[in-house]
Amino acid sequence: MLSAIHHVLPSLAALGIFGYWIIAAAAALEAFLLTGIFIPGTLIVDAGGVMVQQGMLDPFDLIWFVAIGSILGGEASWWLGRHARHGMLGRWKVEEMKPYKRAEELFKRRGGVALVIGRFLGPVAAFVPFAAALAGMERKKFGLWNILSGFPYAIAHVSFGYALGAGLTTFSPLMTRNTLFFLALLVIAAVLYWTLRRLDRAIPHLLEMMGGLLDEIARHPRVDSWGGRHPRVAKWIARRLDRSHLAGLPLTLGVLAFVYLFALLIGLSLDFLQAAPIVQIDAQLAELMRLFWTPGLIQIFIWITALGDTRLVVAVLALALTWLAVLRRFDLFWGVLVALGLDLVSVVILKAGFSRPRSILGYFQESSGSFPSGHATLSVAFYGMLVFVLWRLTRLGAVSAGVLAVLFAGLIGLSRLYLVEHYLSDVMAGWILGALCLLVGISIAEWLRTRIREHVSPRPRWQIGLLLALSLGLGGFAVKRVHDYSKALNPPPMAQPLIQVAQGANLPKLSAGSLEAQTLDAEHSFPVAMGIWAHGSTQIASALETQGWTRAGAPSLTALMRAAFATVRDKTTPDAALAPLFWRNEPNVLGFSKPGPEIEAQIPRLRLWKTSYIDSSGARLWLAVFTRDDGLLQTDGEPAYNLAPALMNALTTSGTAQIAGGISSQEFQRIPLLALR
Repeated sequence: MLSAIHHVLPSLAALGIFGYWIIAAAAALEAFLLTGIFIPGTLIVDAGGVMVQQGMLDPFDLIWFVAIGSILGGEASWWLGRHARHGMLGRWKVEEMKPYKRAEELFKRRGGVALVIGRFLGPVAAFVPFAAALAGMERKKFGLWNILSGFPYAIAHVSFGYALGAGLTTFSPLMTRNTLFFLALLVIAAVLYWTLRRLDRAIPHLLEMMGGLLDEIARHPRVDSWGGRHPRVAKWIARRLDRSHLAGLPLTLGVLAFVYLFALLIGLSLDFLQAAPIVQIDAQLAELMRLFWTPGLIQIFIWITALGDTRLVVAVLALALTWLAVLRRFDLFWGVLVALGLDLVSVVILKAGFSRPRSILGYFQESSGSFPSGHATLSVAFYGMLVFVLWRLTRLGAVSAGVLAVLFAGLIGLSRLYLVEHYLSDVMAGWILGALCLLVGISIAEWLRTRIREHVSPRPRWQIGLLLALSLGLGGFAVKRVHDYSKALNPPPMAQPLIQVAQGANLPKLSAGSLEAQTLDAEHSFPVAMGIWAHGSTQIASALETQGWTRAGAPSLTALMRAAFATVRDKTTPDAALAPLFWRNEPNVLGFSKPGPEIEAQIPRLRLWKTSYIDSSGARLWLAVFTRDDGLLQTDGEPAYNLAPALMNALTTSGTAQIAGGISSQEFQRIPLLALR
């Protein structure tokens, strides 16, 4: 029975010896001062112990790698402390960090033994060697204790992971698949929360360290000498890099970001107007998303896309502005209004200017223009500004705020793509435009913050109660809008009308168009090599199975994810789903693989499309493309020209098919046609 842990940790095992190096690097980074305050190296080492129990890694090799990694990290921290110049400790404000205080106190009490104890105290591990160096501990003595501390740490945590893996193996048969799934989600969420908390606490100190390094560079004799020769330029650069006021480094970074994003938006708009490859990718991705539709995912993404509903946004806006007014944070108040107002105005103007029609494949009926996506713009400009407000009010750390903002933007944009309400270029343009609006809103808020004094005064209880009641009311309304969100649905796209022809007749419409299939990124093409007249997919599958071809599963989202996991674990099967190619922007309907002695990336693949041509007997014309690829990454594949003649010869020799003319093409040689019997 396959253990559930193989689905959680397949990647490191597939990397072979590189898996040991990755775990060792995690142990080293946690033991190094500059990265140990936020890298969860111990958790990764514990995960390595779980993989040892599952037979993915060797225990003794892993212990050696972890021990050496942690020893090297400790050496780097000691070196940093030994070579720190006088005064650097104060500028970096390391002495204000709790892990340093604990490490310093531990070293004073325990001496060299503190290096062994500190290994098991999380971020303190990186500060004990640093504190030892600052205290003047001798090099030989430190090296001995550092080596002695590395192996107990490695043995203990690999053993802990082994015991955890044994527990999972024992209890996993007693749990349902849903229980294991939610347990894995809970563990991932807990690890993510713990990592974000550590990063939030570490960011201020890391910024101080970076500032200290910049100060050291500025004081370097060569830099100082250059400044003396060019005083005006040096003074201008110093003003631009000044971190003490808004017009210095913050303004410099803001202007650079605005110019970069504006250039991206102009470039993307020109790509759309010039029908660059992004337009073709738009159409192909829209077709692909329809293949991934499932009732459950559709409902989830409807709830997510409801976050852009006008009435919901008004309710959230009213709630945010009310609280900001009560808190007298009018800098943030006007920042939110400016970001949202600029968002709405710019989206209306650009939608009217580009007038791009919506995709007919969309789930909901929409009447506004498609370029850019208003939902994507709103996800960055409005929800990003709200996250900034929470950060400024110290309700979120800097890293948590960034992750939350990216999560809002990513999920809302993905919902528009999944429901095919927008094309990829629409969403990308919306994100960029939203980021521009967000930058303006943040700039306004920061500028006002230096000019508006904060007034903090206690509030009567009845006002607090009224605010809470208002918050509950507006919050409940927002939740109800998400739950009840619905619009008129688009009818299913109409199928192309059938064209009845004789099997040997010319097909001018087919010859006039492209007879190449492309990858999703439109950068690689594969020629159509054969056509097949057949009475449905079952007849094609039966004929090909006689020649050793195995029908692949339908390319749904679940099937492709399973195929990807199987590829990583080197346990692929012949009937695994194939990533689709696109002919005239439509994904292939059928896929086949022919397993043999070739390596995975060279296995023959056959993908077929159903055309609108039909003969008097009801047989439909299918077009076939032959490739050699690993089934998922066609960008690494290559056309397999020799497979078509071999298959034709085998089918005609066995009496399964007969030659039925061909398709004349200016791009390629005459494409042969077969008629299955």
